[in-house]
Amino acid sequence: MNNKQFGYLGEKIGKFYLQINQFQILKCNFMCRFGEIDIIAKKNNCIHFIEVKTRKNRRIEAREAIDYNKEEHIWKTAEYFMYINKIKNIEIQFDAIEIYINENNLEINYIPKIIEK
Repeated sequence: MNNKQFGYLGEKIGKFYLQINQFQILKCNFMCRFGEIDIIAKKNNCIHFIEVKTRKNRRIEAREAIDYNKEEHIWKTAEYFMYINKIKNIEIQFDAIEIYINENNLEINYIPKIIEK
C-alpha cells in the first residue's frame, strides 16, 4: 500500500468514526485554490473542518504535521467553503483525527479545536 492509499484508508476510518459519533458528513476532500480539507461535518449546529492524519507508528505525533502554514490553508479553505455555500451565523470548529495503524492495532484520537481562531 503506497502513502496515498494509506492516507485514503485513514480518511475512510475517520469518516466512519465521525458517523458513529453522530456527525453528519457534508463533504470529503474539499479542494480549492487555498488548499484542501479532509472532512467537513456538522454536529449540534456546528460545522467541523477536520484534518485527518494517518501514521504507522508514533515516532512523531500525527498532530505535529499540522503546522502554522497548514493551519492558514485550512482556515482560508474553510472561509471559502462557507462563502460559496452561503453559510452564515453558525459556529465553526477546526479539529483533527489522528489514526495510528500497525499490524495488530488501530488507534483513533479525535482532537477538537486543534486550531484556535
